[in-house]
Formats: sequence, structure tokens, C-alpha cells
Amino acid sequence: MSAKYQMYKDVAGKFRFRLKAANNKIVAVSEAYEQRSGCLNGIKSVQSNCNSEIYDATIEGPTVLNPKYTIFFDAKCGYRFNLTAKNGEIIAASEGYSTKDGCINGIHAVQKSCDAEIEDLTVTQTKETAVDETETLPKDSEKPTVTFESTGIKLELAKLPEQVNAGEVIFFKGKLIGDNGTGIPNAKISIREHDRSYLTDEILRVEYTKEDGSYEIGWKAKSVDWWDDTAEIYAQYDQDKEIKHIRTEIQKIVIK
Repeated sequence: MSAKYQMYKDVAGKFRFRLKAANNKIVAVSEAYEQRSGCLNGIKSVQSNCNSEIYDATIEGPTVLNPKYTIFFDAKCGYRFNLTAKNGEIIAASEGYSTKDGCINGIHAVQKSCDAEIEDLTVTQTKETAVDETETLPKDSEKPTVTFESTGIKLELAKLPEQVNAGEVIFFKGKLIGDNGTGIPNAKISIREHDRSYLTDEILRVEYTKEDGSYEIGWKAKSVDWWDDTAEIYAQYDQDKEIKHIRTEIQKIVIK
């Protein structure tokens, strides 16, 4: 499979694009555009700036002028990069990586995809159901926690570590699967902490599922309750047309 840019509409009806590398992984995404033409121009801008220099903002060093890739550390989801055009506009951004090497590999994937084809999913997106069946949860993940609903939709959240250190970046991984057995793309998934007091549950992070229905959401661990060191975590899918939400079972993490 060769790399390609995919244009699509998000749940708000705005245009976005993502770069899917040759290994079928999404390495960069765009901001939202009101018009299809603006989204297409964004892709062309990435293509024309894909061989820009890399500036590592996590260490001291000389400044690199735009256009450039900027590596930075996001406290919520780990190492990330942005691709900035000559005019200072951020034209593409990565998701979180647990290591800097992984982030750099993501940049290299973009640099190898300067001439990637453009696939317009906005025309057939309502009928788009194809899923790469080879993509599953990581091999080191244990059996995921699953919640079934009467609609037939299920939400998976891979088993979480029993204990982490405060400040450590952990990743919540799972998948949203429809009643036909295929993943549901561009669906809003929130990671929440169940509050056992009179307060409401806290939303830790919100992201959207990838094309195959999977998600990987980074979060910098911190104390969430003043009375103990245990976080009660679950994932939730807020359906667009249904009042009833779909949640995974609660998993407990001790944060030291």
C-alpha cells in the first residue's frame, strides 16, 4: 500500500485531511476547513513543504526559520510535531508519541510522502465502510474491556496498567465497532474519571476515532482525587442521535 492524503468531513461537517503512511498508520492531520477548496490547498501546502528542516523545541539549539517541522512535548499526550508553512501557519500536526524517536519517525514518514495521491472521501463518506481487518489492538494489550448496547455497537478499551507515576504519559487504546462488525470512524470518544463523591465525572481527554474505528489517546497522569491515589477510568462514546451513551467498564489505576 502506498501513502495517501485523505480528505473527509468530521462530525461537525467541516473538511479535514489526514496523511496515511505506507504502513497504513495516520501520521499527520489537519485543522478544520470550511470549504473543500481550502482543505485541498492545505494538502498542496504540506506537499510543497514536506522536505522542511526539523526543529527540536525540547532541547536547546539554534532557531530554524519557517517552513519547518517542530518537535515539542505535549503534557497531555507525549511527543508531537507540527509542520509550519513559511507564513507561520500550522498546516499539519501529529498525534502523540510515547518517545521522541517515534515522533521523528513520523516526520520521516511525511517527508517520504511528498507525492502521495489524494483520496477524496467526502463524496462517498456516508457509504464508507471499508476497514483494514489487519489492524487490531497492539499485541502487548491484554483482552479489552467491552460494553455492549442494544444498538449492537460496542466500545473497547484495552487493559490499563495497575500503577503509574504522576507525570508519566499513558495511552488509552481501543476501538468503536458497529453492529456490522466494522469500525466506526470520526466518532467522539472521551476518557473519563469516575468521581465517587457528589461531583460529576471528570473528562480527561477527548479525541475522534480513526478510519478503522480505533483510537489512541494520550494523557499525562496526575492525581484526580484528593482523598486517595486511585483513578477510576472509563471510555465513553457520545452518540449523535441517541441520548443513551456507550461506556466501557471502569478500570482502576493507582497514581503515585
